[in-house]
Amino acid sequence: MRIILFTGRGGSGVSTIAAATAATLARSGRRTLAFGLGSGLGDALGVPLMHEPREIAPNLLALETRHGDDEPDEFRDWLEDLLEWRGVDPELADDLAALPGANQIGSMLNLAGQAEDGGYEAIVVDGLPLEEFLDLPPSLDAAARWLERLFEPRQSNVFEPFVRMFAADYAEAGEEMLESGRELLGRLADLRDLLTDPDVTSARVVLRPDATAAADTRESLTALSLFSYACDAFVVNQVLPDEVQDPFFEKLRSDRERALGGARVAAGDAPVLTGTLAQTAPVGLAALGPLAESVYGNRMPADVLHRTAVHSFSRRDGTFVMSLTLPFAEKKDLAVEQLDDGVAVHLNGRRAVLMLPPEVESREASSWSFEPPELKINFGG
Repeated sequence: MRIILFTGRGGSGVSTIAAATAATLARSGRRTLAFGLGSGLGDALGVPLMHEPREIAPNLLALETRHGDDEPDEFRDWLEDLLEWRGVDPELADDLAALPGANQIGSMLNLAGQAEDGGYEAIVVDGLPLEEFLDLPPSLDAAARWLERLFEPRQSNVFEPFVRMFAADYAEAGEEMLESGRELLGRLADLRDLLTDPDVTSARVVLRPDATAAADTRESLTALSLFSYACDAFVVNQVLPDEVQDPFFEKLRSDRERALGGARVAAGDAPVLTGTLAQTAPVGLAALGPLAESVYGNRMPADVLHRTAVHSFSRRDGTFVMSLTLPFAEKKDLAVEQLDDGVAVHLNGRRAVLMLPPEVESREASSWSFEPPELKINFGG
């Protein structure tokens, strides 16, 4: 099972690259789901899509998650029910449930459900714009920790039997709410495990062939590494084909080659693939084939194209050391915070909560150091 998450800035062609990748995987014989988090996937495939998978070719199904009031979203719906059950005004409950991140969490739970129950060999995600995508991991972490705090075991008090006796309907509704919340918590934990398993899930960032390419490469590598998300490739899209030699395009070619070079330097060992600019935007399965060929060449899109460093623990002289590789991070932007059940690493306005193995949970984060690109956190006795 492989999950490939595509993201990039608006106008870079994320939906088109995702659609081309999904179509290629399906043609190779893999049962594939193209999963759209926006509305561009159907445009690239040339077919209308809804929130239920639709078969559009042999081995290829596709859907788009939408966030209208009539579309299912179990996290948002559960949150609205919880707030109303606790006496929050229904209109305010709707507003709170629509806060940034809530819709994305529901969509990602949908993705996890498709991965578990759909019988797919590959899922290709036409993801959120780059900034929203990089904010998704902390949103998932925050939701999981909020639910964990909400549903942590508490001792019953002496009045509980009387409350249940005189408010049976209220108590029964509350039990149902708590049980569904605990189930959501477990599924969020499973989702994080799925997204951070480098053998299953890879992020691929589609870049525009302009001055933003190198900066987006650096930001993506730093943020994804912080949250243990594997990035196995970058795609610089809309590169001029070699056969275009008209002097009129010389400046454009020079600018795009400079952008490609900057992305390759920033990406380090990670491959930087290229998508060729077509005369017209590729729409439909027939037009997507040549684009996929220009991007992947002899590579198999389902392969893990690059392995990145993961968080690790070691023990030295009675001290446990957590090591994190954070490309392009600077010490002045870093902070480490001790929590009851882990540590939080703050970097460039993002906060990653890192869980500790049982043998380290009771130890204090006594010190930390950063020698680029490696952050080391020491846990004493």
